[in-house]
Amino acid sequence: MAEARYQIIGHTADLAVQAFAPDLRALIEQAALGMIDLMLADIPPPERETEVVGEGASAEELLVDCLREVLLLVDLEGLAPVAARVLDAAAGRARCRVGVVPLAAVREEMQHHIKAVTYHGIEVRESAEGLEVTVVFDV
Repeated sequence: MAEARYQIIGHTADLAVQAFAPDLRALIEQAALGMIDLMLADIPPPERETEVVGEGASAEELLVDCLREVLLLVDLEGLAPVAARVLDAAAGRARCRVGVVPLAAVREEMQHHIKAVTYHGIEVRESAEGLEVTVVFDV
């Protein structure tokens, strides 16, 4: 079985992450970890965990909604995501456990302020590693 991973890729106006994983649960998790890596230059250990839930009729909608829920922690709760685990992803719903720290504690480590997760060119595709997706972020 292929290992789950992500890589940051160049994009013309925004930032993007390409994620690879054997299944949708791990694909969402890798995309979230890539997004966190874009946001923070140095990622500290989490001080606590919180749970977010994403929903969507398609794999793409589910993935985008999960990432948006993680991103909302920054703007709505003043928390910086520093870790992510997707507990389950099935039937149009995914539960994610997100490790967080207060945003004030990592403000100097913020390298990119991600404004939004986009649907630009998003498509969950089968690959040699199981599944892959490229997610574009508006910065």
